[in-house]
Amino acid sequence: MSENFQIINKIETDIEKAADFCQKEYTEEEIFDVLKKSSAENQDTDTEKQICILKIDTVSSQNEADILIFHLTNHSALVREACAQKINELMQKGKNAAFFQTKDILNSILKAINDINPNICRLIIEILPYIRQKEYFLNGLYERIDYVFDELEKLKRSNWYTKKLFNLYWCLEALAVLKAPADKRLVTVLNKTSSFKDYTIREKTAMVLYYLTDTIPEIEMLKEKLKKDDNFYVKRYSQQW
Repeated sequence: MSENFQIINKIETDIEKAADFCQKEYTEEEIFDVLKKSSAENQDTDTEKQICILKIDTVSSQNEADILIFHLTNHSALVREACAQKINELMQKGKNAAFFQTKDILNSILKAINDINPNICRLIIEILPYIRQKEYFLNGLYERIDYVFDELEKLKRSNWYTKKLFNLYWCLEALAVLKAPADKRLVTVLNKTSSFKDYTIREKTAMVLYYLTDTIPEIEMLKEKLKKDDNFYVKRYSQQW
């Protein structure tokens, strides 16, 4: 009973602190000063960082973009998700998107596509059309997919297999959103994924094919193959070709 009371008391205290941070008015400089703090300094720092990230209206320099993107990976779940939400908003504003195009930032975005939190994956994949160095990002994405294939082969049906399967799931969705060109790299990936036992992977394979803007004979063969798939979710794409 005492332990439950302590847990409830901590939750109430955390909510009160979060409310205080929400009500506090920060200047742009103060927001980024908070983000520069180490989360290890104070147990409330991550809570304040989360609120400050959501209060950002714009980024005014490359340094500010770098500070924000730093919180997209290797931080607590709430901070990462707040960061993904804010980057999603900022990337859709022309003047802000320009600050999120460096290779270091693109590497962080690529890593976030395979976050354990699906909300983060979705939010980051939505901003991929705003990436200007598409070929650089695609190269990294294909390297990531090759790595996931290798891991799946090693893990087979271990407890970690499903986690890696979702990594592949989101990588395929990224290929679809980017409208990856119909080249040998894409054919190699889709040849494998079109035969996966897990229908979610075949579904995303069909999604990639659906959004293609060009084609080659090998791609048409894959389309014909998936037209015969028995799964409803695969058919919702393949029946529209």
